Amino acid sequence: MRKRIILTLSVCVLCFISTKAQPFQGLVFHDANNNGVKDKGERGIEGIRVSDGLHVTKTDKKGTFSLPGWEKVRFISVYQSKDYSCSKWYKSTADLPAKLEFAMRPKQKTEEVEFLQISDTETYEYRDWVNNLREYTRINKPAFLIHTGDICYKRGMKWHAENITSETLGVPVYYCLGNHDMVEGDYGEQFFEEHLGPAWYAFEEGNTLFMITPMMHGDYKPSFSREDIGQWMQNLLDSYPQKQSKIVFNHDLLTNGEHFIFKYGKEDAINFSEYNVRAWLYGHWHINMVKEHGGSGITSYGTAVAAKGGIDHSPSSFRVVNVDTSGETTSRLVWTYVDNEMGIVSPQKDQQVFKPGKAIKVSVNVYHSAASVKKVRCRIWPKGKSPSMHNLEELEKWKLMDQASDWNWQTNWEPMESGSYTVIVEADLEGGERIRKQQTFDLSPAPSKAITDENWENLLNNPEHNGNHETINMEKLSLAWTSNIGGNIFMVSPVIFKNNVITATFDDNNAQKGAIVALNATTGEEKWRFTTRNSIKNTIVVAQGLVLGTDMQGFVYAVDALSGELKWVKDLAYNRLPGYVSGMVTNGQIVYTGMGNTLCALDAATGKELWRNTGWNGGEGSVPTLTLANGVLVASAHWRALYGHHAETGELLWTKTDDGLRFRDGTVSFFDNMLWLVQNQKLFKLDPKTGKTLESFHTGMHHTSNSAPVVKDDLVFVGSTHPGVAAFDKKNGAQYWSFETEPALFHTPPYSADKQQTVETSPLLLGEKLLVGGMDGNLWVLDAERGQVLQKFSFGAPILGTPAVSGNCIFTTDFAGNVSCFTF
Repeated sequence: MRKRIILTLSVCVLCFISTKAQPFQGLVFHDANNNGVKDKGERGIEGIRVSDGLHVTKTDKKGTFSLPGWEKVRFISVYQSKDYSCSKWYKSTADLPAKLEFAMRPKQKTEEVEFLQISDTETYEYRDWVNNLREYTRINKPAFLIHTGDICYKRGMKWHAENITSETLGVPVYYCLGNHDMVEGDYGEQFFEEHLGPAWYAFEEGNTLFMITPMMHGDYKPSFSREDIGQWMQNLLDSYPQKQSKIVFNHDLLTNGEHFIFKYGKEDAINFSEYNVRAWLYGHWHINMVKEHGGSGITSYGTAVAAKGGIDHSPSSFRVVNVDTSGETTSRLVWTYVDNEMGIVSPQKDQQVFKPGKAIKVSVNVYHSAASVKKVRCRIWPKGKSPSMHNLEELEKWKLMDQASDWNWQTNWEPMESGSYTVIVEADLEGGERIRKQQTFDLSPAPSKAITDENWENLLNNPEHNGNHETINMEKLSLAWTSNIGGNIFMVSPVIFKNNVITATFDDNNAQKGAIVALNATTGEEKWRFTTRNSIKNTIVVAQGLVLGTDMQGFVYAVDALSGELKWVKDLAYNRLPGYVSGMVTNGQIVYTGMGNTLCALDAATGKELWRNTGWNGGEGSVPTLTLANGVLVASAHWRALYGHHAETGELLWTKTDDGLRFRDGTVSFFDNMLWLVQNQKLFKLDPKTGKTLESFHTGMHHTSNSAPVVKDDLVFVGSTHPGVAAFDKKNGAQYWSFETEPALFHTPPYSADKQQTVETSPLLLGEKLLVGGMDGNLWVLDAERGQVLQKFSFGAPILGTPAVSGNCIFTTDFAGNVSCFTF
């Protein structure tokens, strides 16, 4: 009996090996009638690549091919060419037909290519971002959509296989294998293959070869090895012209350095630069970031999550990539969940400053996730005097507006006198839809000229980041001016120095238009612009007459605040993912910046490094701004900890991970010799010397936004991920009042996706009024004692930068790139 079992198993093993290693022959043919079957007279196609996952061969003149066999083969795939497409481009070897044939049909030849990238959706639920994609693909008809992995787990992969497909979107859809797509089974990628097909493959569009590669590790062990993937890539690259432009898709970035080299054996390696690889697109980190990798000629594109906010608060988005005839790439991000949004920035509804003989800027923020804005026009007339239906000239008196940023359009209008007016704006979208908005406004003489006095040098104007400015008696606000600086503004709170208001733009499209920009605080006219290597996304400071900021690649810039001249630049050797998104702080002499082993103290005047952290490293992108608290520097690393350092020496004093504080989203403030912060659903008081929790209160709110608490004698004001802002009793944590902002226009806090009423900014207490900028696109003026609305200014674009104050001016920014000055 025992001998029979052994013999039977031996025979089975031999048969298995023989079957797995068998060669494959087949045919690729021109399917003239598009019925998927080779009919009489339909010819074979020469030069089409076919692969078993390791070998890559080309069809001969008759369209036939032969593959030598590979013991791990599970698919035979035809790699679509620039001239031919194939709706069923892979066949499982588990159920191969007697005749292995691939039906292909000609496709429209194109020299340039547009495609979409999504990543890390990690969902099994249908939300509005899917509608955004569907409408975008319907209107723009890109060549294809690629999902760069983390689809996520079995339920997510099944849902995507049913909802994000070539059939549902109307364009070819391809998938990468991510670490969370390797799940329980006979091998890690089995479920992925059963629902989405091969985990590595290639195809051509235009003049470019696109290579889909798998992540090399995951939650469960894959069946393939590094040697398998390396040998397949080498065979693939050898099969195509070396000079042909190529783009690689993978769930992760191969390297942060200059040399894109994939090692897969003791002496085997692929240098992608030698094969004219032009771009590497990835996800994994839930961030938006673009980087040019030095002399390699390769640009990497990290794309966050269309379905929800990114881990580093990158906005919910998908990427549109254009590839020209030579393989050069450019991209733009489309912010999801924004539905026919329009906000009239200027003139504002309540009150606008009238200056005789001076033009007023008509500024409109308009955006729709699924379709680009083609043109915007406006017209203005005195209130109550609508254009006559009988006067054709009046009916057609529209003024076309110029585009200033991806959200903003502007023109100038010269009023003859003060009074009440009506403005109407219309925006035409690709696809034929029109957005329309009308509002009345009052033009009245300015209560006083916009005048600044003191500088505003830190977030909330102090290194402790407490927004309590009770001595400033703010009256009713009027819009004095607004200027668009030509790029999106993220969490950069404006700083003010000698009548200059200074902020920074970011560029996660192509990493070319990030800049520090200074405006005249009285007029809004641009005074200077300094272009940075990469985007600055968070707090900048002023020290020693210099404005300082750190970009995503860890370069610190010190620019003369009056002239814009670069005084020094320091490379922190950050060189890691995720990109640097934290905010810096200064005591006026020393600037603190960086994260992990790049956290350091720099002499503001010279850039000399005074100390560098050696106490900890790692962590995800963390948006809190560094805080100084009576000699203690408080730093954060998301998914790691809250840290306290000796501000003079850099010595690590304490590490705080309990009570959920390893999640780091909110900026810490210092007041009454205590650290105040919110995280998850709690308000915390900590000892700055030890990090020990002195007291904590449940707020009933969700706190994963960047908002810092504002503390006064009896109350604490906090912003939240949901639902807005609230005041709590300082002593017992009882809620005093709450105010719900409107739903966010798009999502930034990690994993937020359900119309949360988010406040990413820190509340600013001015006298008896509380100033709050919301992700709903509104600037709210609240009664600090009751939480009632006193004024509301609608911008139609999220507000992520905390306002700044000087003299009788309040300066705000919005995501569309507008800097606005309100006087009181």
